[in-house]
Amino acid sequence: MLKATFYIESQGPDEKVVKTSIENLTKSVKKEPGCTIIKAVTEDIAEEEGNYSTSLELDLEFEGLQEYLIAAMRFAPYAIIFDSPTKLSLTADEFVKTIANITAFTKIVFRKHGIRATLSKAPEDKQKNPDDYAGEEGKLTEEEIEGYLDQGALRVKIVVQAEGSEEEATKNLLSTLGYDVFVHKMKASNMGDKTLVAFHAFMYEPKTLAELSIKLIPILIELIEPETVELSMLQMQDMGLELASAYFELAHLAYLNKSPS
Repeated sequence: MLKATFYIESQGPDEKVVKTSIENLTKSVKKEPGCTIIKAVTEDIAEEEGNYSTSLELDLEFEGLQEYLIAAMRFAPYAIIFDSPTKLSLTADEFVKTIANITAFTKIVFRKHGIRATLSKAPEDKQKNPDDYAGEEGKLTEEEIEGYLDQGALRVKIVVQAEGSEEEATKNLLSTLGYDVFVHKMKASNMGDKTLVAFHAFMYEPKTLAELSIKLIPILIELIEPETVELSMLQMQDMGLELASAYFELAHLAYLNKSPS
């Protein structure tokens, strides 16, 4: 079991709508699979310059990491305090299955609300050069690879479906990967009407892989090393916050898609 406290805010120009929104949200959390409400506290509605707001504090218990992360995605709390356990040990397969289910959930949300994933790019002067990762030997030396692994990095292989030619797909994907993704090698293959890009990379934080799972919507994620993933309390809290933040932005996109042009 995992325990965490979610803080969720509702605000708007109509006091009744704000109140109803929080009440409906509480009902939704009660129906969430693998999630139990231990305690729920709603703040009094505050008014400032015609805007009403309230905050809901939920002490929650989850059956597992997946249930916790999907609840964070679904309800997008603005803050999370992770209570227990202090550490969680998962096999590589268990961890990848959780990440894959996050991707599957995101696909459903995108399809339901007509959202198309858009990838933010790094500044031009910070973008990676595709030529550095094209060779069979890869960019990193064996010593560098051992260094990443010794410091607890995740070694992953990710395959994504991309648009454009092999060169365009590779360049576009590299331009979206942040400083916390250390790419070793990358290869694109044109499959007629689509281009597949596979890359081998290292990352220190599990939240980075969680973020990539909803940012890239990969068709394959393989955790090569380590065989066991040890998640600290802070790492689990950060994973939830990362996904909650991303889904808050998705909710805004969904709202814009529904709004008349």
